[in-house]
Amino acid sequence: MTRTDRTNEADKPETIDNADWRIDTLAAVGQAWQNPWTGELVPVGTLLKKVTVAKLNKKQTLTVTIPNASALLLNIARRAYIAAVEVRRQHVYSKTREPELHLQEQLAFAYLESMFEAVICAHTAVEAYVNELLPEGVTYTRLNRNGEAEILSKEQIERRASLIEKVSKFLPEALGKRSPKGIHRAYSDLQALTKLRDRLIHMKSADRKSSGPDVDTVWHRLLTCDSPIDQAMSVIKYFAPVGDAAPRWLGKMPRRQE
Repeated sequence: MTRTDRTNEADKPETIDNADWRIDTLAAVGQAWQNPWTGELVPVGTLLKKVTVAKLNKKQTLTVTIPNASALLLNIARRAYIAAVEVRRQHVYSKTREPELHLQEQLAFAYLESMFEAVICAHTAVEAYVNELLPEGVTYTRLNRNGEAEILSKEQIERRASLIEKVSKFLPEALGKRSPKGIHRAYSDLQALTKLRDRLIHMKSADRKSSGPDVDTVWHRLLTCDSPIDQAMSVIKYFAPVGDAAPRWLGKMPRRQE
């Protein structure tokens, strides 16, 4: 943890309310405190944040505040998706009465690049949050490929279980919550998001071929898929604590603007 006396762009003292929403852990000093190591007096209201320090060279280090990984990834995904939607709004939706539409190459490629970014980052944001919610010390017993029971630790669940498996089995059991499978859109949203993300990460040559409108290539899916932000958020909100336990970043996340 480190303290900060930084002011924001409006020259107002930084507080829990106006500090960057992406900060992972944030607390304020409740009463004046004297640092026993430095003798410095830390005033009431001073913000405490987690930081990471990188060694740049033999003489320099760089300290930065640690963001919440899901918040950071969702912000990237949100920004990319807004850019993609803007391309469609300006160059496709305005011509909806035409039976055959065409998108100029630079615009089409900009759209596809933004959708790659939005899908991959949205999916990674979900996995980061699910891994974060798995309690320390949690174990799960499952049958391996040989039909033998194996006990997985939290670290093994994070590394070896698929996100679908974590969301449908491991996390609900660990939190004492019903699985979303078959009862909530969070599960079907995650299935759709994961399928498209996997097609982008493990791109097959057949998925990139030239095709007509009836062939479901990855290009066709990127042009017609639902919002990856909405899909990611339905999973996150299904498991997120509410009330005072709710993560600060989730409540302060900017509203989507597409």
